[in-house]
Amino acid sequence: MIRHIARKLRGRKRPARSTHPAALKGTIFIVTYGRSGSTLLQSILQTIPGCHIVGENYATLPPLLDAAARARRTHATWGKKDRPPNHPWHGADQLTPERFEAALVDLFVSEVLRPPPGTRWYGFKEIRYAKLGDDLPETLDTLRRVFPNAFIVFNSRDADAVAKSGWWGKSDPDRARRLVARMDARFAQYTRDHPDDTHWVHHEDTVANPESLRPLFDKLGETLDIDAVHRVLANRLAH
Repeated sequence: MIRHIARKLRGRKRPARSTHPAALKGTIFIVTYGRSGSTLLQSILQTIPGCHIVGENYATLPPLLDAAARARRTHATWGKKDRPPNHPWHGADQLTPERFEAALVDLFVSEVLRPPPGTRWYGFKEIRYAKLGDDLPETLDTLRRVFPNAFIVFNSRDADAVAKSGWWGKSDPDRARRLVARMDARFAQYTRDHPDDTHWVHHEDTVANPESLRPLFDKLGETLDIDAVHRVLANRLAH
C-alpha cells in the first residue's frame, strides 16, 4: 500500500491549488464505521458557514491514492534513465508521480466532492476504513499530505448500540463489537500521534451534550453555533 514520508509541520497549511475554491480553508474527513452516527456529525459540521461535507462514496479515494503510489514506485524503480522501446519498463522515466497524484486529487475534488463557489471547508464521511486494516494510519497520513490543511474527525459509538443498529442487527453482534474495538483503538492511537490534525468524538456525547463539540470547533478555528446544532439534532434522520 501507500508508503511515504509524513508531512505537515505544526501550524503549517498547504496552499489550495487553483482548481479549489478561492476561499478554501481546509479539508475535513469524517473517519468512522457503519451505524456510528456519522451522518448526524456530517450535518452538524455543515452548520459551519461555507462547509461542504458530502456523504459516502464507497471508498473511492484509497484506490486513487494507491494508483499514485504505484506510479511513484514505477518511477523510483525504473525511471532513473531512458529505457529503449523494447524494454518492459519503457517510458517509466517520463512519469511525473507528483503531478499524477495532484491530478487524481483534483479529479476527486471536482467530480466527487464538487464544492460550490464560496466553500471554506470541503470533505466527506466514509464508513469503509475498516477494510484498510493496519494500512489505515498510512492512508490517513496520505490524506493529510495531499489535501489542503486536512483535518480528520474520528467518530465512534458504543459497541452494543452499533451491534443493534440498522443492518448490523441482522448479523453476528460479536463481529460488530470486535470491529468497533479494533477501529476505536486505531482512532485513539492516531489521535495521540497527531493531536493537531485530528479530533475524536463520540456519538453519545454529541447527542447528550452538544457543547462537547466545542473543542473540535476550536481546533477548526470555527464558532460552535449551539442553536444550529440543536436544530440538527431535532431533525430525525430518515435512515
